[in-house]
Amino acid sequence: MTSSILHVYHPSRNLNLLEHTPYGPTSSAPPSSHASQPPDHILLFVGGMFDTFNHPHYVSDLAHLFLISSTSHQPWRVMHVQLSSAGRAWGIFSIDRDIEEMATAITFIRTKLYTHKYIDIVLMGHSTGCQDIMRYLTALNPLNPRNAARPSVEGAILQAPVSDRDAVLHTIDDEDAPETRKAYDAAMKIVKSTAEKDRRNVILPMNLTKPLFAPAPINIERFLSLVSPDSPQNPSVEDFFSHDLGDHIFQRTFGSIGKNGVLQLSSQSGRTQGSKSNEQSPIPTLLVLMSDSDENVRSHIVSQKNSLNQWGKALTHESGCLLDPASDVILNAIHDVGGDDWPSQEARLVNLRAAVLSYLSSRVGDIGSEAWDTWRRDREKVMRLKRDDGRDVNAQVGVLKL
Repeated sequence: MTSSILHVYHPSRNLNLLEHTPYGPTSSAPPSSHASQPPDHILLFVGGMFDTFNHPHYVSDLAHLFLISSTSHQPWRVMHVQLSSAGRAWGIFSIDRDIEEMATAITFIRTKLYTHKYIDIVLMGHSTGCQDIMRYLTALNPLNPRNAARPSVEGAILQAPVSDRDAVLHTIDDEDAPETRKAYDAAMKIVKSTAEKDRRNVILPMNLTKPLFAPAPINIERFLSLVSPDSPQNPSVEDFFSHDLGDHIFQRTFGSIGKNGVLQLSSQSGRTQGSKSNEQSPIPTLLVLMSDSDENVRSHIVSQKNSLNQWGKALTHESGCLLDPASDVILNAIHDVGGDDWPSQEARLVNLRAAVLSYLSSRVGDIGSEAWDTWRRDREKVMRLKRDDGRDVNAQVGVLKL
């Protein structure tokens, strides 16, 4: 069964942490009593544009791997952090506010929520949440003298890291929708006529931004951060993933992940119970999971495999971080790895979760056999659906609705 606990981690902004506390069939007491047994490690999820605690749905699928029982201690727990930019508010807050709130949430977990021991925390971001994680790992620490230093984390996972700039360019280049180009040009005209000091407080007309980003209020500062009009020569603070950025740019971003001490090895790294690999990297690694059927990617222009290879080249021993070997472009996965047909379930319940479990096991440990047993049971259910269908789509790409 599934349940959860809500924690207020930032009272002045009324921001919450959702702690997933799924309990198994052996549990007879209420889930809150089992959740009172503190975990040792947290997978902390950061959502993307429009995401709330209910989306993406695979967060609960990950949480279900770590069932709480009355007979054994569950070392891992999944949490979802609410940022000021959650839901439809993403357009009026900056990425630097996001990472400040992420730091506050991590500090809350370690110093107020669970104080029994040091808690290992692995960040996992979806979509624009990947930009948050990249900024968290690579920005100056602290950002300025007024900020507290961001606490370190023991791992980082990027799921569906896509370029908002690439997506906007695809939209405005669509010959079947010329109104999007007109909207973009009109928005840029307002941008250029607005003094830089006022850009944070000026909301662009929604009739101009809706064709580009869907309905949400967007101030000029965030609009420029997302569309990054000076890229590829001078990318904005959150243009990490555009396909036309050069290797020298990726050296400055991906190549700096391991250099400021925010991403560190866990003191418990090396525990590999249930892991698919006993190979241990002496330095931290970054897990990148892309979706081969991502609807936000121009597949005729952007090769996600090439992007993954390019980012991997910037992650070296000299940079202090490597691309994790479990990184992959997941077959038949859409942007949020949703869908109910068996190719979509295979992408989400089997391939996505296997990569995450392998990473958590190799980076921190304590996964144990129960999580892998749950994964195997779900894999067998998907394989039965696959066998019953009788068609082989393993060699195909983007087969979602059979």
